[in-house]
Amino acid sequence: MDNPVVIMAGGKGTRLDPYTKILPKPLIPIGDIPIVERIINRFNEYGCNNFYMAVNYKKNMIKAYFNEIQKSYLIDYIEEEKPLGTAGGLYLLKDKIKDTFFLINCDILIEGNYSDMLKYHKENKAKITLITSLKHYTIPYGVIQINGDSDVKKMIEKPEYDFLVNTGMYILEPEVINDIPANEFFHITDLINDYINKGKKIGVYPVSEGSWLDMGQFKEMEIMLERLGIK
Repeated sequence: MDNPVVIMAGGKGTRLDPYTKILPKPLIPIGDIPIVERIINRFNEYGCNNFYMAVNYKKNMIKAYFNEIQKSYLIDYIEEEKPLGTAGGLYLLKDKIKDTFFLINCDILIEGNYSDMLKYHKENKAKITLITSLKHYTIPYGVIQINGDSDVKKMIEKPEYDFLVNTGMYILEPEVINDIPANEFFHITDLINDYINKGKKIGVYPVSEGSWLDMGQFKEMEIMLERLGIK
């Protein structure tokens, strides 16, 4: 597998203040390795050698780090002059990517078989495949349901719910880039909803709840460190 990988690494990471006032979120260490390097290493294990990184906030620090380390892969930087959301920067890759490619946020790790994900995407003939995870929530209170007259209809003690949620990792066909507006703030969810409305095929590849590690917030970062056996 040698498909291109695009990493969205241009955000400010405000939910991780004050760390991100000093370091860009992609360089926040998980153990002794920055999160974005861990992402790259996982793809590299499957044969991916061509990476595109959308950068904006503290981009020179990101470039300096990767210039200093030994690596067996190539990184091409997509420099956003202004924040462009989770998909707006893809426009800058027009005419550069010709193959099916992965798109991933810079603050997650997915433990799964990337080759199997790609195979599923191809066999399903989808424009975009979302890598999703089952998320289980328990409401720690008694939940009250009322009717139209504001009378209590039912009370459920500590209900539990399961949801299929978006992890922030996708597989896309290269022609998708043609549908990204030029130099505009644009989220991947905007594109997905537009495709759904037009009847284009969007695939879903689920992974287990434990296979999705997120560090977008401090509490989630603690869970990531624990699951990776770092603390």
